[in-house]
Amino acid sequence: MLRKTCYNPVLIIIMAIALIFSVLLNFERHSVEQANRTVEMAMEYESIARMAHGEGVPEEKVLKMFKDRGVTSLVLFDTTLQKLGDKGKITVVTGSALLHAYHTNQIQGGIWQDLIVKGKILTNAAYITEGSSPLTMQDVEEDLNLRFGKELVHVISESPKVIEVKGDTKLVEGEAYGEQKGILQMDLGLSSEELLLAKNLGFMVIARPVNYGHGYNMASAPEREQIDGFFNRLDKSGAKISAFAGSGKTILGYKQNLDYVAENLLKRDITMAMVENIVQLQFVPLEGLVPMAELMDYKGARTYVIDKAEQKKLKVNEAMQRWALTDEERNIRINYVKTFLEPQDGKTLLQTNLDYVEDITKSVEARNFNIGKAGIFSEYMPNRLLFIPIIFGILSAGMLYLTQLIEIKKKHQYLLILVVGLLFSGVILFAKGLLARQVLALCAATVIPVLSLNFILNIWDNYHGGGKALRAVLFAATWQLALAIAISLVGASFVGAILGDVRFLMEIDIYKGVKLTFILPILLMFFLCVRRYSLFEGDDDRKNVIARIENVLSRPITLKVVFAMIVFAFIAWVFIGRSGHTAGVPVPDIEVKLRLFLEEMMKARPREKEFMVGHPAFYLAAFAVYNKFPRILSVAFILAATIGQGSLVQTFAHMRTPIIMSYIRAIDGYMLGAAIGICVLIAFAIFYPYLQALQRRYLKHE
Repeated sequence: MLRKTCYNPVLIIIMAIALIFSVLLNFERHSVEQANRTVEMAMEYESIARMAHGEGVPEEKVLKMFKDRGVTSLVLFDTTLQKLGDKGKITVVTGSALLHAYHTNQIQGGIWQDLIVKGKILTNAAYITEGSSPLTMQDVEEDLNLRFGKELVHVISESPKVIEVKGDTKLVEGEAYGEQKGILQMDLGLSSEELLLAKNLGFMVIARPVNYGHGYNMASAPEREQIDGFFNRLDKSGAKISAFAGSGKTILGYKQNLDYVAENLLKRDITMAMVENIVQLQFVPLEGLVPMAELMDYKGARTYVIDKAEQKKLKVNEAMQRWALTDEERNIRINYVKTFLEPQDGKTLLQTNLDYVEDITKSVEARNFNIGKAGIFSEYMPNRLLFIPIIFGILSAGMLYLTQLIEIKKKHQYLLILVVGLLFSGVILFAKGLLARQVLALCAATVIPVLSLNFILNIWDNYHGGGKALRAVLFAATWQLALAIAISLVGASFVGAILGDVRFLMEIDIYKGVKLTFILPILLMFFLCVRRYSLFEGDDDRKNVIARIENVLSRPITLKVVFAMIVFAFIAWVFIGRSGHTAGVPVPDIEVKLRLFLEEMMKARPREKEFMVGHPAFYLAAFAVYNKFPRILSVAFILAATIGQGSLVQTFAHMRTPIIMSYIRAIDGYMLGAAIGICVLIAFAIFYPYLQALQRRYLKHE
């Protein structure tokens, strides 16, 4: 027994009006995204210098090689006494080492003996004299006074100049967790020499200071004085600073002086580099990052770097394929390229990395990106009044769904939509409204895909002829799937519009209902199927959905049911576990290869839940309904088809992905899913009669 369904035309009109406004907002968003098409190519100076020294090639020559292959920016970190001493830029020696050398007759005469004899050399102190770089010596004297304070830093000789800094000189090996570093390993500041080198070779600079502003000890200079020291050095060098990225656990200026740092960055037109987390969800943990972006009016660029542990497992060609795709699909505008540490393909280490960078640059340019200073989004915050029609459109969709389950008088429908709509509108207009927008997006992403399939069910159920031929079903299912996708895209348009602003585009805020968006459409469609169809005997005289569900739940449990439940639980575990970016379910190697193949062949790789599960199941559902298969089998196929529609809309909740890419992904998913669905249905139609014969034989023996 089937239950006739119909839609309130007034609610459909409201949804149509909302669709117009959502399309306008999405077009506005698309314009903002298209205006941001410049990618910055960055590498760490230290890594390039290490390769140059390792292969005996002049450092400047190697830097020019990388520049010629597309590197626009050098990433510079703070230096330390230990690093500068190892490079010979300064001479650094500990007091304990000097005293030991003196008592073992290794020091005879000279400045060190004079200082020791005068009792000016202390065990717990380090002593610095000029090395190969007078400029570096100036930096060090300035930084030591800022970081450690004048109470601990003294010039104990003027000719030659010897600077004493008191403190623990112990070296911490590796990355000893939680152990306090000694003065030789504490960060001082960016090197003026490195800044000038970048300037002279035509590189931009991405500065990555630690937050030494909070002070290393009680004698350190005030925080603002230390921050001023950082910016003064940048200004004095004349280097073009393209971006600023934090280093360590907190960003420079956190907590008290974030606004001061932001003001200085904006004044110098420096972009905030926001490094994407390794799980592709928001950013690496760095206290103060998001507040800084807010203070800078979102003048930030999403930055991608391959995690060093992961890169060790990759071949160069595998790593290279990621960059341009990531720029396109995740709004990445700074490619932070780490060097490979081992040579590959019979090349030297230097040539391996030169070719790697060159291939990345070519692939990025092939996707019509420009290479230069990272592009940023305009401060895109749409007029919230434009959200109001969309709010009522989403609520109308929710009401359409409810009326498929229960009887609601039209006047009550309108009253409920009006009250709830005004409530949501007030919250969004007069408060931040983030949670309200998230709830509305969840409603659109879960309800409208179900309504689209329910509309297709009306078409199928209105067919009263005999069994439909395979060719006719293939033709019908192909255009009906396109229609279902078109209706589902209404929900996608609502999601893209209601969440559309720069905070979501940069992923400062994210859509948090990912897993619910996969699960809820299946549950909602199950309720509709229970309400719509008589699945078991005894359903015919039951009119409300609760009674029908109770009847389903009261069915006797057999071994076949238990087995089916185990299979369903396993599928659900894989299905849910594979959703989002914190999955515990591993991806098989063959699937990884399939993804890479599709990324090469298609503009936007469609999602497996659509072209491998949902869309093929749609064809099977159409064949089952048209040919009057057992109702429980038809419903199983319908629920599987719901996965595809829900996944399609959920794609648009990834706001970091340009909206045009999401539409292209939906189209690619339809074409590939239709091709696979046709093949699956042909195979099913061939083998199903044999399965029926086996079933009849089994029942006969029973």
